[in-house]
This record gives sequence, C-alpha cells and structure tokens, in this order.
Amino acid sequence: MSLPRIVLSGSDQRTWASSCHLRIGRLPELEVALDDVSVSRLHAEVYLGEDGWVVRDRGSSNGTHLSGMRIGRTPQQIRVNDTIQVGNVSLNVTELRGRPLSIRVEGRSVQIAASAERSWDEALEAFEPSEERFQRDGRRFLKLMRAGYRLAHAADPDFALRQTLDEAVAFFGARRGGVFLTDATSGQLLVRTYAVAEQEALGRPPGKTLATVALRRRRSVLFKDSAEAAPFQADSVLNGDMTSIICAVLRSPDRELGVLHLDRGRNQEPFTEADLYLADSLAAAIALGLDRQELVTRHHELFLQTITALAQAVELRDTYTGNHTHRVTAYAMLLAEEIGMSPEDRRHLQASTALHDIGKIGIDDAILRKPGRLTGPEFEQMKTHVLRGAEIIQMIPGLRWALPVVRGHHERWDGRGYPDGLKGEDIPLCARVVAVADAFDAMTSDRPYRPGMPVERAFEELQAGSGTHFDPRCVEAFLRVRPKVEEMLEQEAVFRQKAESGALTVSYREMNQQLTSDTGAMPIPAAVMDAMSETPMPTRQG
Repeated sequence: MSLPRIVLSGSDQRTWASSCHLRIGRLPELEVALDDVSVSRLHAEVYLGEDGWVVRDRGSSNGTHLSGMRIGRTPQQIRVNDTIQVGNVSLNVTELRGRPLSIRVEGRSVQIAASAERSWDEALEAFEPSEERFQRDGRRFLKLMRAGYRLAHAADPDFALRQTLDEAVAFFGARRGGVFLTDATSGQLLVRTYAVAEQEALGRPPGKTLATVALRRRRSVLFKDSAEAAPFQADSVLNGDMTSIICAVLRSPDRELGVLHLDRGRNQEPFTEADLYLADSLAAAIALGLDRQELVTRHHELFLQTITALAQAVELRDTYTGNHTHRVTAYAMLLAEEIGMSPEDRRHLQASTALHDIGKIGIDDAILRKPGRLTGPEFEQMKTHVLRGAEIIQMIPGLRWALPVVRGHHERWDGRGYPDGLKGEDIPLCARVVAVADAFDAMTSDRPYRPGMPVERAFEELQAGSGTHFDPRCVEAFLRVRPKVEEMLEQEAVFRQKAESGALTVSYREMNQQLTSDTGAMPIPAAVMDAMSETPMPTRQG
C-alpha cells in the first residue's frame, strides 16, 4: 500500500519530504528551516488533513500565498505543481500522495485511487483524450458527449438517459453503470436508471454508498478495492465482484445534481485516471441536459397550473360540474398509458383534457346552471361549447395541439357526433380517449334530476356503446384499468365525506398522490384543489 508523501522543492535545489507534517519558518528546529528575513519564525505549515494535503498560514508578518492567492489560517487544499510562497521564498509541490481513503461498501473495502475536483466549465474544457485513445475511439466519445444536447431536447428524457448510460457502459468497458439523482424533498441520492453490459447478468442497480461519498466531497472519484486488506477481511471482500469504480459528479454551472456510477469486475483491467477525467467530462455534459429538462418540467408545471386554474374558472360557473375536470383528466391519463401513448402525447393530453370544456365559458348561465334537463334548443346551444372552445384555443399561440380534444371530444365512432361528424380513425386518438373518460364521468356523476349510475352499470354502458359511440380499442383498455378507476372513486368519496363533515385531515399532497402515481400526471395546484373543495358536489356534464 502506498504511504502518504509530499515533496517540496526550493529554488536552491533543496527538497523537503514528509508523510504527515511540514512546518515552515526561520526556526532551525522546523522541518523546513529557511534562512530569509522575509520569513517569520513560524511562518506556515503543511499537513495531511482528512481530505488530503493542505497548507495554512501561522500568523506570519509577510503572508503566505498559494499559487498567487494569499491565504490565512484556514487550511487550503494543495495540488501537484502548486507554488507555496512564504515571504520572498517560493516552494514548489513536486510530489503529492494522499492517504488512501478506505470505505466499507457491500461487505468489502474500497480506496480512493484518484479524484477530480473541477468546475462544470473545466470538466467540459478538459476533454482531452490521449492521442492513441482519440484515434481508437475518439469519434465514439464525441458522439457520447452530445448526451447533454440529446437529453435537453428529448421527448422522452428517461429513454434518452438510459440510452446515454448504455453507450457510456459500452465505451468505458464497464460492467455496470448507474445514474443517481438527488431527491428534492429528502436530499438523498436515488437511482434514476441503471444499465449492465450485454454479457453481464446483474439484475440490481449499484449501491449508493460511494456515490454519496463523491457527492459530499463535490468531486469525481476513482475507487479501487483494498486488495492489500483482503486477507484480513471477511470472505465477501475476497469474493467481491467490483475492483474499480468511478463516481463522477453530475454538476451544472450552479449546483450538483447527482452522480454517474461506472464499475468494472475482477476479470477486467481497473479504470485509469484518464478514464476518470473522461467520465468527469461526460458527467458535466449529462448534467447540462438534465438541468435543462428540469427547467422544461418546471415550465410545464407552471403552464399546467395556469390552464387548470382557467378550466376551474369554468367549473365554478356551473355548480353541477365540481371536480369534473380533475376526474376526466385522471381517467384519460390512465387510459392513455394503458393504450401506450408516448410520454410527450400524454403531456399534451393532460393539458388539453383540462381545457376540454373551456368553451362553456361562453354559454349563458341560464343554460349552464339549469338544474333540470335541457330542452332541445338549449341542448343545441350547449353543443356550441366545443366550437367556442376551439375559437379560444386558436387565439392562444402555442396551444394548437389542444384543438383536437377541445373540438373533437363529442365526436362518435359511428360518425353521428358533433361538431364535424367525424367517423372512426378520422377522429384524433386523443379526442377518442377523452370521449370515453368524459362519458364515464357524466354517467357516474350525480345530477339534480337523477343520481349517478353505479360504476358497474357505467362500464356496461361503455361496452354497449363500443363500436358505435366509442372507439372499441379505448373501451377495452378502459375496462382493463377498471380496478384503478374504482380505487380513485373510493378515495374521492372518502375525501368528499370528510369535507362535508368538517373532519377533513387529508393533505393536498395526499389528495393528488393517486393521480400522479398512477398516471404520471402533473399534480393539480393547491389553489385549484381548494376551490374544488368549496364547490357543491352534485355534478352535471353537458
């Protein structure tokens, strides 16, 4: 095992070496005794700290400088080729070897073999593979470095991240790779995704112990097994299957997002420092894409909250449609996931479903709030809400993707719907999905002139309308998610009872948990939930 060591050299060719401590000053008994009037009696000291070699001033008259920067009594990290200036005397750090840090993980010991503590800019700018390696696989790595761009513009960020990790595992010859991201609530590292080499049969993600060490130290680290300690450890050390691990910190220009983990097994050559620096550069590129994706997600959440509040404004005009938008959106998202709609299409569907009845804002209150059945002319007037909604959507730049749902959610599979009489596959799929969700909520919701249907009968009505009113594929898929639908209705019933009795203790977060966990949908804003809870519960849908 290599022992810690530091070597300082002066301009007069003298050198000083130590494995733990060097005091610098004019006193002859010091390890580094300098006969110079600009140097104080005890000027500075260099010693091996917990995180490596450091230097600090000891209250000197003329100050201590580390590579041109004046330092005080607070210890400052030293690197190879740094210059320590005490008074007018300069000392160069020509050799530096820290104490190997040994960490117990998964029943064995590993040591830090090298580390990289670079900023985001430095990590990207430092991408300089050796000439031999660049000739061999430089193009592959340049393609891999485009991960930040791919992640930033991916319609499916999880797929893009997994693809990047697969490529990283192949490029570095790793046995396994993983991406850990910091949870915003707990601050703990959580596995976002992991990958294994094609020839490996590992079925579990890597542990997060070493990744946590790297993140806390805010530096990318190369770990190796403590082979020297193996005879004194348990069998798990001897039989351990990781000999070399890279934990590269995912850092954006202003924060650390998580850690990129790569490991090799005992039958592979260990990673080198060059591998560590390449992985550090790759981690910076990945972090750039993840950071932008988070920004896009926050923007989408704000947008969704805005349009949901707009849709709620319509519901507040109609005392019989309380919580209708929330339920239809939840049903539509369950159905969309079941039929395999893409994540991007589901995001659009979620927002457009929230707006599907936005045209009712233009319907006269006498019709919208009528407690009884609508007459023929009144129903014709109510049907115009889809056209009014389409006009509103067309006036808002960037919302045209919501038009098929807003305009087409009352079309019928047999062509007898409105407003355009579209038939079969001519009806946009998103509109067919919302048609099923909207009809189910209408049937199961109470109205002043009739109670809501039992859930079992509502499903029977959907089956009866399959192939005439509804897309058969959507009906079949909705029947498959029936247990989730019934669970959501039971939870809402409990919530309603507590609200009416004044014993409501469920939190906004808990109320939204079912929607977000089962469908991947964005949560309904707290202010909107508050408004929903104040809305009379008998419902009506036109």
